[in-house]
Amino acid sequence: VVLLAICVSISAVSADDGWSFNFSSSEGSNSDGGSVSFDNGKLVLQDIEFAIPDGYKENDTAQKLAEQAEDDEDAKYSLCSFLNGDKEIVVKVFFSDDFDYKNLTAADGFEDKTIAGHDGIYNENAYGDNTPTFKFIEKGKLVEVNAPDDETLESVIK
Repeated sequence: VVLLAICVSISAVSADDGWSFNFSSSEGSNSDGGSVSFDNGKLVLQDIEFAIPDGYKENDTAQKLAEQAEDDEDAKYSLCSFLNGDKEIVVKVFFSDDFDYKNLTAADGFEDKTIAGHDGIYNENAYGDNTPTFKFIEKGKLVEVNAPDDETLESVIK
């Protein structure tokens, strides 16, 4: 007999010094999407930490947790988006229960680059909107960050 327990918790707190949001689910594997939390500019997505600059607000309607990846049937992804007027930061983390991501190969306009101590691949216009995208591997997961400019991109990646 296999006992499968699912625990989901949602909380939001508003305080004078900031705003926080936390969503988590657990099921004993990565396929649940891990957890997403955002508190005073600190985003934790799939147990990987990012720094969201002041002025950006979470775009709740774009958030995804453990969605099936289009290009890989064995992978899922979680996504958070942050808006500041017409500027957007998008953070995606791809993961799998079956394998760990191990390396990236620069292709399709990407070039090898190191940002904030992370070796990865970079494209200044990956989505055709003149915004930079950086991909790197952390904790066996593929991380993708898209930001309005290089300075913002670097500030998001810890």
